Amino acid sequence: MGPHRVLSLLIALLVPAVITVAPAEARPTASADVRVTAVDTASDTDGDGLDDASDGCPGVASANPTGCPTVTRSARLRYLSGDSVLQARVLSPATACSARSRIKLWRVMPGGALRVQVETSTSSGLRRFRAPRGATYYVTVSSSYAPGAAECAEATSPKVLVPRLR
Repeated sequence: MGPHRVLSLLIALLVPAVITVAPAEARPTASADVRVTAVDTASDTDGDGLDDASDGCPGVASANPTGCPTVTRSARLRYLSGDSVLQARVLSPATACSARSRIKLWRVMPGGALRVQVETSTSSGLRRFRAPRGATYYVTVSSSYAPGAAECAEATSPKVLVPRLR
């Protein structure tokens, strides 16, 4: 039994906590480096290994570094012919992930895409854009963190063609 193992066993006996021992590097060496993390179970109500003081979501267990679960979201884009605008909508099971999202409008170009506008959605996840006709567009929403609620996943809408005037 190596000195690091003896040390981790000694700490486990002295500290009434959850002990996690993990190698510092994936590559084994002659003298293995060991990282010891102790979390007092009395201050970790959700049991995810993060102290409630540093846990972004202390009531929900998650393996994410913030302590909050990852929540999916989707982006939709459609052309409203009556208003001659594009309308983007961000949808998510967590309201915090759809409200006030940063939406990027992209114009499809030969060989790539050109970012046209960046706007913040409303509290209901909506945003309207004026865009030149006769082009194809899509929107993206980058991943983000909603403190106390969730880690919000990224989303990309399908492409939409804005028709030319006839």
